[in-house]
Amino acid sequence: MFCFDLTLAVLVHRHGRDPDFLIHDSHPYDGADDRQVAAALKIAAEVTEEENLQYIVTINTDSPGMASRLGFDPEPYIRNPRLTGEHETGGLFFGFRSKTIGTRQTSVAEPGGAL
Repeated sequence: MFCFDLTLAVLVHRHGRDPDFLIHDSHPYDGADDRQVAAALKIAAEVTEEENLQYIVTINTDSPGMASRLGFDPEPYIRNPRLTGEHETGGLFFGFRSKTIGTRQTSVAEPGGAL
């Protein structure tokens, strides 16, 4: 899935029919071993730099550290803020603050936040 999506993003970009970015959640990396994750992140960084694209991926916090140990330095590519949800009142994402109440998670819009 990773290779297909990246190839498609490059092809449509070269034909001027794209949004100039590719977004993945952690799904393409599920079941991949550490070497495959590190190689994919390295390939994504190289290809998107060459093609003037942006690659956005949301992955578990242990994956960048693991990739670093395997020869890919993710630090230049990580953008702040890092969304962790560890704040005592919940995480803020797209103008919504999530709060865990018991076993249920709720979201409320922050002032000026997008709906």
